[in-house]
Amino acid sequence: MRIAFLGYGEMGAAVLAGIAAEHEPTVVVTHPARFGDLHEPHVAKLATELGLPVVEARDAGDAQVVAALRAARPDVLMSANWRTVIPEAVLAIPALLPLNVHDALLPGYAGFGAVNWAIRNGERETGLTVHVMEPELDTGPVLWQVTVPIGPQDTATTVQRRLLDAYPEAALTALARAEAGIKPVPQHAGGASFYHRITEADTRIDWRLPTARVLDLVRAHSDPFVNAWCTVAGAKLYVKRAARPSRPHRGSPGRVVRRTDGGVAVVCGRSWEAGSDGVVLLVVQPENGSPLPAADVLRPGNRLE
Repeated sequence: MRIAFLGYGEMGAAVLAGIAAEHEPTVVVTHPARFGDLHEPHVAKLATELGLPVVEARDAGDAQVVAALRAARPDVLMSANWRTVIPEAVLAIPALLPLNVHDALLPGYAGFGAVNWAIRNGERETGLTVHVMEPELDTGPVLWQVTVPIGPQDTATTVQRRLLDAYPEAALTALARAEAGIKPVPQHAGGASFYHRITEADTRIDWRLPTARVLDLVRAHSDPFVNAWCTVAGAKLYVKRAARPSRPHRGSPGRVVRRTDGGVAVVCGRSWEAGSDGVVLLVVQPENGSPLPAADVLRPGNRLE
């Protein structure tokens, strides 16, 4: 099939590579490498290596994008990690369907930062959904889904890698179903949710949360994402690795209690609640500094906020 592709970053490149192996990409549209705070030239680099025509734009409604897509006469418009809203006029261009690969099991976790939010919320699975694009983000009928587990020790880094490995096959399976005339299924109403973009303010640790919630936050914001953070003596401190302590440490949330278990124990949650056992910070990073063992940075009596 003739495929017009819109995508960005490593996720976009993974899908484009899969498509190029079995179909005919007629045009590739991607964001400029330095888009927002990102620097991800993966799609443009791969398209150039494959000898495919490339159009760079911030928005899919740009005149040059619309003209290129119409000239490409695609059977399917495929989107993967395209980061701005695609206008309805563009969605109407393909002969068959406009499809998007979303990094969650829709209708849950529509919107942004799906992997991070899922881990923050203690989910035990996530996945990919290939769905028909509609004017409202992440709402269209589902053509194919893939489930990916989230283990208790997984981080956003490990889950993202698992998803990256699943992207090409998910896209190709959906395209095969579209070519066979299989009808997409409307998203069910139950469990629908939409999440906003995560900012650095959203990753600040609230030490009043229970142990599991604090650890999930740290796991959800592993490198290369903005790490979970707090302040000590007014200075920002990023938390790169943390664990549950071998014995409970309780008292005032945010108090560094002692060195233990290869790091420093910090009180979290409310001391009378079951499961509020504190956390052990293992690796931290001062703002504008390098990652260090937490025991080299913090001492008993420090107050984290």
